[in-house]
Amino acid sequence: MIEGSPKVDHVAILVADVDHRVAALVATGAFRMLRQGTQMTTGNRIFMLGDGTGFKLELIEAPAVANPTFAHVALRVADVDQAQAALVDQGWDHKRGPNTIPAAKGYSRLTCEGGFDLQVISYEEGSPDMVVWED
Repeated sequence: MIEGSPKVDHVAILVADVDHRVAALVATGAFRMLRQGTQMTTGNRIFMLGDGTGFKLELIEAPAVANPTFAHVALRVADVDQAQAALVDQGWDHKRGPNTIPAAKGYSRLTCEGGFDLQVISYEEGSPDMVVWED
């Protein structure tokens, strides 16, 4: 079992026209831009959007996808390495990592089970991904 009360951190989606999609979601008033970064495996841009309550949506630039496509679910955990080991013990396959994510002040690993990717991530103090606001 993953120790330390893991929480759902975000869902990531691949989109072809990331600039349009980010602008459209921000224009709803429900999301704000938390940060922009670069995907380590492709060099494509990523955008982390938040709703101020802790819910986040990661949009990953993927020009070749015809329609928005699921990328992964991320769990925020206290100890990324322990969480990864627990998932592997449960039958998940190690896919990638460990990785530091400088733009997020984060540390993560990625696992896969039956084609479903699950990221485990933790953040340093002051991470832009941990921003919560009140209107």
